[in-house]
Amino acid sequence: MPISDIKEDKPREVLANLIKEGQEEEALEMIAEVENYHEGEEFVFAVLREDASSEKIVEAVLQAFLDTRSNYYRSHGYWVHSLSHFTKYLWERRMDDWVKKFNEVSFRGANELQDSNCSDRLVDDFVSYANWDDDPADFHLTFDNLEWMEWSEDYYAYTRARIASAPFETEEAFLRWWLRRPEEKTTFDFDAQQNLVDVSEIKAKIERLQALNEDVSEFDGLIQGLLTKQLQEAEAKLADAKADYERERAEAAVKKTREQLAQ
Repeated sequence: MPISDIKEDKPREVLANLIKEGQEEEALEMIAEVENYHEGEEFVFAVLREDASSEKIVEAVLQAFLDTRSNYYRSHGYWVHSLSHFTKYLWERRMDDWVKKFNEVSFRGANELQDSNCSDRLVDDFVSYANWDDDPADFHLTFDNLEWMEWSEDYYAYTRARIASAPFETEEAFLRWWLRRPEEKTTFDFDAQQNLVDVSEIKAKIERLQALNEDVSEFDGLIQGLLTKQLQEAEAKLADAKADYERERAEAAVKKTREQLAQ
């Protein structure tokens, strides 16, 4: 039966089932007949989330997705938007060759077509998933190549600094660099609807330095100081809150900060 006749309206499930049942040739045929990047994204998720996927199938589905790109304005950006939904899985699997390939194509389109839609997500991927010794230039992350980026200080200050400072010569150098700018490495809190100090990450970095038998005395009181400052700012917001939602968010920030200070 032709693949087109069995795809029905749930191509992801159909492809996943073919892989589970060991029907590799049928799965490859289905991947080769991908219609567009929307379906290509569905196929990628089906393959990456199925443990039975062979390397041949993984390579085929990523190449098929790459081939769905159209080299003209808007279409390129929509393709990058779709791509950005699964790049974290490529980073987590350390599929570096594919990360580099997708970055190169995405950033080239951003530069040549002036279509940078969602390419900033790929830039942020480096900050989220790269190892301390990764060189951003290897992933096409150079400032000459990223002239289209809008480096907002509110959102991209840490991203820009991380790219500018890498690669690091040692893990210790990276950890110390990170710990000296922790206010730019916060985590979003949904109750407070704002970024709060990432205490667990700071502790993890300090503990890693200790495991490397490094002196961490310069960071004594770091967490206490950051939380104290955060509490003062949260209490000020609470005092100035007018709307109920503003008050609820400020109260959440105050409550969580006090709890962390008490630990």
